[in-house]
Amino acid sequence: MINAKDRLIVALDYPTLEDAKGLVETLGDAVSVYKVGLEMFLNSKGEAVNYLNGLGKKIFLDLKFHDIPNTTTMASIFAAKQDVFMFNVHAGGGRTMMKSVAERVKEISPETMAIAVTVLTSFSEEEVSEHFATELNIKELAMHWAKATKESGMDGVVCSPWEAASIKEVCGESFKTICPGVRPQWAAANDQKRIMTPKKAIESGCDFLVVGRPITKAENPVEAANLVMAEIQEALA
Repeated sequence: MINAKDRLIVALDYPTLEDAKGLVETLGDAVSVYKVGLEMFLNSKGEAVNYLNGLGKKIFLDLKFHDIPNTTTMASIFAAKQDVFMFNVHAGGGRTMMKSVAERVKEISPETMAIAVTVLTSFSEEEVSEHFATELNIKELAMHWAKATKESGMDGVVCSPWEAASIKEVCGESFKTICPGVRPQWAAANDQKRIMTPKKAIESGCDFLVVGRPITKAENPVEAANLVMAEIQEALA
């Protein structure tokens, strides 16, 4: 059974590997899953992945591949070979791209979750309308891309907690929702615009919660992580 510890993904958004190591060592056994994004992956030249694997931690490789199908598929094969728990592409790359990624990754590493990003949680309704030149609102656009992701054979999507329940209704309970934009009531919103508390996010259909600054910038990261997991456990109960 998945418990609160399995549901929390701590984002290692740091400029250096030493900074990330400091947090991971501080958190110790309290946290078992980490997100390695572009900043950390590039600044550590990929060493962050090796470091976390060496500690037996699970890794969400958040590089958001978005290119022509062949290039994205080759990058995805590289990601799957890094012993990561999960990696992502952009749903905006299209069905042909996602179908190719899903098929090849399942061939070489069936246990690796391949997911797609829908609408970044930093977008507002006005920005989506202007940038994508669409009459769809954020929820409708996220749903459109989630359905395309599911039909392409991918395992789930990165979405706002505000879209998770609707995506589950359309794509099924086994289709995973990975949600940034999670902020406890005691934490600052920062640059996230579509946010939700951990408890409410789990109740709304989120499978995994990606949490960064409320934990990484906390005076006591272990206490902050435990507070988030307590909210998650309360929702699961």
